[in-house]
Amino acid sequence: MSLEDLDAWVWSQVSVKKYAAGKPLVARLTRRVVRKFPHSIMGSTRPASYPMVQDEMCRSIERSERQNYRMGIILSLVLGALIQEIVKAIFRWWLASASNRALLLGWQTEMRLK
Repeated sequence: MSLEDLDAWVWSQVSVKKYAAGKPLVARLTRRVVRKFPHSIMGSTRPASYPMVQDEMCRSIERSERQNYRMGIILSLVLGALIQEIVKAIFRWWLASASNRALLLGWQTEMRLK
């Protein structure tokens, strides 16, 4: 699986809000979630704490996106909901198998080198 495959998978997992944002933004947000994914925290956290980790990650990405784009309240709400869906989809994907966890770690390393 490549990052492009993950982009396509995430696109298939999120709701119709994706059409308001478009594929390029969903792909960019997917990459941002991959880059910021807290794999070390997730590896040492109990499953009951995963929702808290997800929420913190969503808030962090939302803050940075809102700073990058001056947007109205409607678009801001759509963006927030879309970020939550993308984060939850990637968390599900990460939990699905050990090979997914290894792929994500490799992509993060690759992104740091660029």
